[in-house]
Amino acid sequence: MYRVKLVVFYISILFIPSITAQSNIRFNHLTVQDGLSQSAVTVIFQDKQGFMWFGTQDGLNRYDGYNFKVFKNIPSDSTSLTDNFIFSIYEDKTGSLIIETQTGNFNKYNPITESFSLIKKDDIDFVNIKGSSLGAFCVESKGIQWRGGLSKPIGLNRIDSKNGKEITFKHNPSDPTSLINDKVYSIYRDKKGNLWVGTFDGLDKLDEKTGKFSHYRNDPQNSNSLPDNWVWPIYEDSHGNLWIGTVRGGVSKFNPATNTFVNFNNDPDDPTSINDNFIFSIYEDRSGIIWIGTNTGGINYFHPSSQVFERFINYPNNKNSLSDNAVLAMYADKEGNYWIGTREGGLDKFNYDKNSFTNYSNNPSNANSLINNSVLAITEDRSGILWLGTFSSGMNSFDPKSGIFKRFVNNPSDPNSLSDNRVYSIFEDRDGIIWIGTYGGGLNRLDKSTGKFTVYKHDEKNTASISSNSVWTMSEDNEGKLWLGTFGGGVNIFDKVNQTFINFKNDPKDPSSLGDDNIIRAFKDSKNNMWFGTTKGLCRFYRDSKKFKTYREKDGLANDFVYGILEDNNGNLWLSTNNGLSKFDPRKETFKNYYYEDGLQGNEFNQNAYAKDFRTGRLLFGGPNGLNIFNPDDLKNNNYLPPIVFTNYLRYNTDDEEGKPIIEKGISERDSIVLTYKDNIVTIDFAALSFYNNFENQYRYMLEGFNENWIQLGSNHTITFTNLSPGDYKLRVIGSNNDGIWNEEGTTLFIQVQPPWWRTNLAYLIYGILLIGLLYSIRKFEIDRREQKSRVRESELRVKATEAEKRVLEVENERKTKELEEARQLQLSMLPKELPKLPNVEIAAFMRTATEVGGDYYDFIVEENGILNVAFGDATGHGLQAGTMVTLMKGFFTADSSKLGLKEFMSHCSRVIKDIKLGRILMSFSYLKIENNKLQLSSAGMPPIYYHHKETNQVEEIIIQGMPLGAMRNASYKILEKELKSGDTILLLTDGLPEQMNANEEMFDYSRVKSHFNEIIENTPDTIIEKFVEAGDGWMNGRVQDDDITFVVIRIK
Repeated sequence: MYRVKLVVFYISILFIPSITAQSNIRFNHLTVQDGLSQSAVTVIFQDKQGFMWFGTQDGLNRYDGYNFKVFKNIPSDSTSLTDNFIFSIYEDKTGSLIIETQTGNFNKYNPITESFSLIKKDDIDFVNIKGSSLGAFCVESKGIQWRGGLSKPIGLNRIDSKNGKEITFKHNPSDPTSLINDKVYSIYRDKKGNLWVGTFDGLDKLDEKTGKFSHYRNDPQNSNSLPDNWVWPIYEDSHGNLWIGTVRGGVSKFNPATNTFVNFNNDPDDPTSINDNFIFSIYEDRSGIIWIGTNTGGINYFHPSSQVFERFINYPNNKNSLSDNAVLAMYADKEGNYWIGTREGGLDKFNYDKNSFTNYSNNPSNANSLINNSVLAITEDRSGILWLGTFSSGMNSFDPKSGIFKRFVNNPSDPNSLSDNRVYSIFEDRDGIIWIGTYGGGLNRLDKSTGKFTVYKHDEKNTASISSNSVWTMSEDNEGKLWLGTFGGGVNIFDKVNQTFINFKNDPKDPSSLGDDNIIRAFKDSKNNMWFGTTKGLCRFYRDSKKFKTYREKDGLANDFVYGILEDNNGNLWLSTNNGLSKFDPRKETFKNYYYEDGLQGNEFNQNAYAKDFRTGRLLFGGPNGLNIFNPDDLKNNNYLPPIVFTNYLRYNTDDEEGKPIIEKGISERDSIVLTYKDNIVTIDFAALSFYNNFENQYRYMLEGFNENWIQLGSNHTITFTNLSPGDYKLRVIGSNNDGIWNEEGTTLFIQVQPPWWRTNLAYLIYGILLIGLLYSIRKFEIDRREQKSRVRESELRVKATEAEKRVLEVENERKTKELEEARQLQLSMLPKELPKLPNVEIAAFMRTATEVGGDYYDFIVEENGILNVAFGDATGHGLQAGTMVTLMKGFFTADSSKLGLKEFMSHCSRVIKDIKLGRILMSFSYLKIENNKLQLSSAGMPPIYYHHKETNQVEEIIIQGMPLGAMRNASYKILEKELKSGDTILLLTDGLPEQMNANEEMFDYSRVKSHFNEIIENTPDTIIEKFVEAGDGWMNGRVQDDDITFVVIRIK
């Protein structure tokens, strides 16, 4: 293979001016902070399994969507890479990876041993190989080779390997159709047969019939031209677009049909832009993701689906952008203009087709200007006048033709003036009447001819009056009735003829009542159904029964706080919330949620920041970080079926005094593993190799031979097994992509756990031989006895033997019963006699032991400075052995908790327990420390801790991975810190309830714990525990309790 020796780049270049991208792409970034070995990503490739490989100037990286596995040269290891500068990555017909390094060596990768062996260049079939290379080199099936020299000005060479004929194309200053520059950095043949050449001075396309070149260069006056003339990688995606990487101008998407470029370069004001303008490599994976390797920014990648949500933000140095990122209100007028109210930037008019912004703001010296730059509400009346509500300065009417704003403000001495200057909603009914909803001033009706207002306020003595003076949203049904959403007063229906209000409020005892009294959005859909967005979900009103149905997070809604509701042209409702955007199908009652990673301006949106363009079907939603515009018809599901692969495998052996994990290699290529009986802990990682929003990928597993049920893992991609009994098992793992496309076939791993020698087949054979000999001896002895003794004597002996056996059994049963009771009393004696009473927390605790006593334990210590220490654990095993471990932990906690930090305490306990050598008796343990409004916690092999955030009404599942105490001598444990807020609630529990089986052999499961916790969170800690106990008893329905059941609930006051 022809190649040019390349040294590490340390290039000082003057970068061209920033070029604003013509399309919104949100780039995701992977850098050294994420585990990448080095920032200069020279080549990118996806192998047959679906792993992504990234070559850098300092190592080779395999990426599974969660972690990088790095391969480097090890001087003392001949099976490691020969060099760390990766120049090319290839895959041959057998699926073997071949890595070319900067020194010119070719390394063949063995995935079983995760090692490399040198191969000769002549043994590589470059015609039938696929891959990525940093060099200017192209081999074609007819034996034609194209070569360039990178920084060496040798031009473009065409070599016919069959006859050795060589043709060189070079730059000729007198021929404008010659090669544009002799420094050729890349050569690429597209699917239509065109040959593209990237040079130091532009992009060229060769007409092979004439030998003439077409040139594409940067034009500073044309933003749709090539962004920079120094062109390096060229890549064609599955849609026929050419992606051009440059050294100083970022990356460009080139449409050969229109000869136009769409450019993307780094914007310091936009963290989602490409993070480096020096592009080394470009690649499209099988799911359609475009990966871009840069010189100093690591990896940038995006999925075309993320472009559907166009994002518009404020660029401080660009007046043709949004005036303020905090968008509070929006309206799409009849002419297709989008009017945008912001928090501090005033009013923006956006022409989508022309991509132009016009701003209107307050001018203190002009009474005909916008009254306040904080615009909360916008509507357009039938005459084309805009009506604008502000945060604290009243209301404007605005004539777009004249550019004049007219002001309406509250005058305390004039009862016919606007009732309050905080205008939260404006609505024009079908009669052309303007209605104004205020915060605290009730409902206003404007007489346009006189400029006077009629005010409707709440009257405690009149049940037919409006229920609240804070009117936040309005809508009108097909009968002309006005529906008002209030804050704190529920829903009001206003009969404009009778001037009366009918009110609907939440009844906590009636699930068919309005779900919440705080109404953020009232909306009438195309079928005259009324919908309400509240702070506690989406509500639908049924006219016939006058009942409501409420949809919440448990039903699939992204978040219970619903700001906006819009209907698309297909009858779906789009809901903006405090945690993403939800698409709701009213026919199927199903939700699909979109998040920041999908291209949203953020997961949080704002009240009144929504609009629909009825001409095009586009929807607009705004929030604290700008606004999104999209057409729902353009959204496509991710239908890529992800391969499921095992990625990592660790085991811990009881013979290892240090407790260090044994890292096994090549798990992705293996179909079976063998464990000894001493391998007491096994951890296996896996991944669905779909990288677009892979935090939403889901997993299930089944360990045949242990259980026959699928275990739901959610997004967790790690399984740990402890103390598997000897035998044969079959581990099956299936997974899905972010859109719920499941690979039901998944992947399988056979696990054999070998027994100790005394339980092998040979041992059993020896036991059998000995038993036969013993039986023979006994038989012979019995025959001799029968000959010597009479039948009467034999009968007497049998009776005595029977009586003796009965007495032995009775004594043994009494001993076991006494031992169980002693274990129970020992366990209960370890618990605190009373719960701490503190001014800042409320604590409840509960434990019910199983028939065969387990090892559950909890304790509290309050230090003199008020710091609360909480111990919570579960010892393995049962009976007195578990009680011994609990006693040991009680001593540790009492003596050392106030002296040692969390991390030191956990490591100290694990080391001491390991040294005591209790065998397989370990301690799963969680340790919490609460000081003022700060929480520190650590965990060792315990179930998740559930944390309810009062502010967001969300339950967070906290999983801290760590081996049980005593598993490893030099174990290290992670510490998690959180800020506590008033009303937050913490739930600690052992595995007794989640793993309790019912009559159908189904587990209660952790997902049911989480959802039940969220449902009963409004109760006191004591009542929360009572309801969990009730739920557990109902689940068991008389079945014997398998394990201790223990809870601790802590609420911050």
